Amino acid sequence: MDILFFKPPAHLQTYVKEFWVWREVTANQLPWILPSYECEMVFHLGDPPIVETESGETFPLPKSHLVGPQTRRWRVLSESKLTLVSIRFYVAGFFSLFSKNGMEIKNQFLEIASNNCLDHIFQNPILEEKKLIECLSEYLQNYPGSPSEIPAYLRFALFALTNPKTNINPLAQKLGISRKQLERKFQEVVGLNPSEYRSVHRVLSLVRNPEHYQTNNPDLRLTDLAQIFEYTDQSHFNHDFKRNSGSIPKEWFAEYEKMSHFYKQNTADE
Repeated sequence: MDILFFKPPAHLQTYVKEFWVWREVTANQLPWILPSYECEMVFHLGDPPIVETESGETFPLPKSHLVGPQTRRWRVLSESKLTLVSIRFYVAGFFSLFSKNGMEIKNQFLEIASNNCLDHIFQNPILEEKKLIECLSEYLQNYPGSPSEIPAYLRFALFALTNPKTNINPLAQKLGISRKQLERKFQEVVGLNPSEYRSVHRVLSLVRNPEHYQTNNPDLRLTDLAQIFEYTDQSHFNHDFKRNSGSIPKEWFAEYEKMSHFYKQNTADE
């Protein structure tokens, strides 16, 4: 099994977080995939899997597809090993490059055009990083859409709402717009409303830090995490975390390996 992360070229680094590759990954090695504001383009090199949402809905994924911003958990059900390539965007990066309305792709796995050059690259047992990056960059260059500028007030709001204590009504007043205007623009650009974005950001910040896992930090105290992340008490932490992840914090942070497939430090830089 290989999971590799690669940096995009410099001209894409404002919008694209990483290119990543899975080779021979099985579903039982993966956790539930949490709600997220980061869009992805996914290209399956083998048969695309069947997935299940937290509501129990099941469906096969297209061979090549978007993963839109998600407010629900989902997981891979297929037992066959997964080989795929993904382009993961920063929050609002997909909108910035292609002007795609976030609400139109929210909680969707829409089919996109295939990337034929990937098949040739993966015929070689030794993955050529340069060719992979060129292939994905060219795909983005030819993807339909045009760039859009993110308004300065929205950039400020995106940063402000990384603080879980930020209240949306005073934030809108500070920006000189109504809450309804802020929500409308947020949904267009991000695909989530400000409240959803704030909640998702807090949980992702928790689960993406390797030091929050007992494997890496045996002295971890969940009460400390609750305080650091501005929860009123441990009960509030447990309830909010389970609502987003499906697990209580104690269970989640005991399993680092499954989450490390998604969020561990970029192995391409190690």
